Amino acid sequence: MTESMIDATMAALAKEPALHGIHLTGGEATLDWKRLLYAIRSARRHDVAIDYLETNASWCADERTAHEGFLRLREAGLPAVLISVSLMSNEFIPLARVQTAIRAATEVFDHRGVTIWTPEVFHRMQMCLEPDRTHSIEESSKRLGFDYRGGELWHWHSYLIPAGRAVEQLAEGLPRHAAESFEGDACRRTLENTIHFHIDPFGNLSTSHCLGISVANVGNLHPTIDADRRPVYCQLAEGGPVWLWRGLADDFVPDPRGYVSKCHLCLELRKHLHATGRYDELRPDEYYRE
Repeated sequence: MTESMIDATMAALAKEPALHGIHLTGGEATLDWKRLLYAIRSARRHDVAIDYLETNASWCADERTAHEGFLRLREAGLPAVLISVSLMSNEFIPLARVQTAIRAATEVFDHRGVTIWTPEVFHRMQMCLEPDRTHSIEESSKRLGFDYRGGELWHWHSYLIPAGRAVEQLAEGLPRHAAESFEGDACRRTLENTIHFHIDPFGNLSTSHCLGISVANVGNLHPTIDADRRPVYCQLAEGGPVWLWRGLADDFVPDPRGYVSKCHLCLELRKHLHATGRYDELRPDEYYRE
């Protein structure tokens, strides 16, 4: 986000009486320290409560760097951190950096201000993996005693959602179902669920975990939604991806191998529709780029 978009976002959120707190995430938010610190201070200026910052600890190369970084964040107004650890991130980030981050963050925020996500996976990784190097998912899962090409990777990381890049890159071995099998599985409850939402760098709001479709933005968080202006959203809300397929994408050819979830089918349908350039609710464009 630009600094002006950060301020616009915080100003919009400050007007929401039911909002209890936000978390800062990415990508990896620490890739831009200046902008991250600005966002924390902007939240304070607008009286928007921050619950925590999510970080993968890639920047925690040594104790001093980690401690000084967390101290800067706390002084800017950050109250807590969530340190994510997974077999996926271990492909790029040695476990030693996560361990360093946990120690330094605990010194700065106390143990009550540090969440490890998830502790069970972190514990097993410490037992089975070499801390000073990365491991492919194939290698790490083998060391932990399971085949990543089955469903057990998803059991270990139970927060994974069968959509987006996860379903494109980690779905090998998962059972698939014909597109027609999702008939009648409407998405209204998910699309209208604002308990968890995301605001992207351009100010678009996506509800729940339905990234890549947005009918609201920080300029108007409560728009009037109708089928003429937001046909993709309304088709999904009424009947799910099968309705979307039959209503707006009758030229879409389903994958004969099937789909691991309705979200998987929805993703492929939305990519197909985005390519037509007719649906501005399918945003941002960056979400749909290969």
